[in-house]
Amino acid sequence: MTIEEYAARQSAYAHQEERVETIKGLVKLNFTKEQIIDFLIQNLNLSQQEANQAYNQAMATA
Repeated sequence: MTIEEYAARQSAYAHQEERVETIKGLVKLNFTKEQIIDFLIQNLNLSQQEANQAYNQAMATA
């Protein structure tokens, strides 16, 4: 693995962790699943599928 590949992997992991923490924070604020998905799409520029996957992942680790 090159240093560039390693850096890209680390960056992707960091973004994923940030999404999980964001979702958990929104859940604590009593956002509904639909509101969280909309937030992810609007603010993090995720697709519907990416937002659903991020939500499901975050809930699996909650």
